[in-house]
Amino acid sequence: MSRRLRIASWLLAALVAVATVVYLAGPAYRIDARIAIPPVPQAGPGSDALERGLQDSEARFTDIVPGAEKAIVWAHPDRRRTRLSVIYLHGYTATRQEVAPLCDQLAAALGANLYYTRLTGHGRSPAALGAAEADDWLRDAAEALAIGQALGERVIVVGTSTGGTLALWLAQQPRASAIAAQLLISPNLGPRDERATLLAGPWGRQLQRLLIGEEYRWQPANERQAVFWTWRYPARALVPMMALVKEVRDSPLESVRVPTLVLHSPDDAVVSPARIEAAYARLGSSAKRIVTVMDSGDRSHHVLAGDILSPQSTRAVLGTMLEFLGGLGLRPAPAAGQPPGASGSSASR
Repeated sequence: MSRRLRIASWLLAALVAVATVVYLAGPAYRIDARIAIPPVPQAGPGSDALERGLQDSEARFTDIVPGAEKAIVWAHPDRRRTRLSVIYLHGYTATRQEVAPLCDQLAAALGANLYYTRLTGHGRSPAALGAAEADDWLRDAAEALAIGQALGERVIVVGTSTGGTLALWLAQQPRASAIAAQLLISPNLGPRDERATLLAGPWGRQLQRLLIGEEYRWQPANERQAVFWTWRYPARALVPMMALVKEVRDSPLESVRVPTLVLHSPDDAVVSPARIEAAYARLGSSAKRIVTVMDSGDRSHHVLAGDILSPQSTRAVLGTMLEFLGGLGLRPAPAAGQPPGASGSSASR
């Protein structure tokens, strides 16, 4: 190699090294997971304190889509505490209608009180989603667990997509001992498009503006999805979501002891099936099961139950959940007309 070529090679290597240092030293989105939750009133016969508190907190906003607000579904008219409670953590841009009526049916089969949260910025205007931060969603999840504890002696957490990400975070927190099981539908451990992971790294905000622009939008599958999902919003909202995913994916999932059921599709067009399977393999729970759902009606094979996107698979998903909980001793004795176990269209291991 000539002297001129050697000098050019050294200069190129130096430029690459400098560029790498500059990139790695760039600003990155930071999450503060130190979450403080105010005391939650306990459920009890005749008491409506918990419901009134939720209604007062939601009344601060005038733009919540009807049917998206935080809500409690009581197992008994007198609002008594139940042996089990169910909490639902919906996915990014979605609302509690995402897989409905799956959780209502699950709670009814268990004789459990049910709590639906509304993640900050969701079920409102696009601008509201753009103002939300990852810390807000962690606080929402922690509050949901606290409310679940107020509603029942043990808590079953159901999470879809990024709601599943939040559930995996909850399973590593000090209150995780209150969780009897977590049931995760298409948990978000990384997008199908790996390029989106750049948003969680250095210069994430700058890359978002460069690669995506100021607004992100997608096409709803039907009118009800257009109502209950935020399908057009400031692209800056993608950065905290991706930072949350990275935070949980890089966390010590091996420490998770909560019994875990994961349902996903290998054809998921939204999140990475490979990332889901890798995270599942790392879970430290001795009671875990992963099920592939092959007959979802969702064109993205992501929301695997619910009247809006996957009505034909709700019954099978519910049956799989009840079968898993039954194996943990958490399901009451089957009654006439109760949904059966998993259908033959799903496979598990």
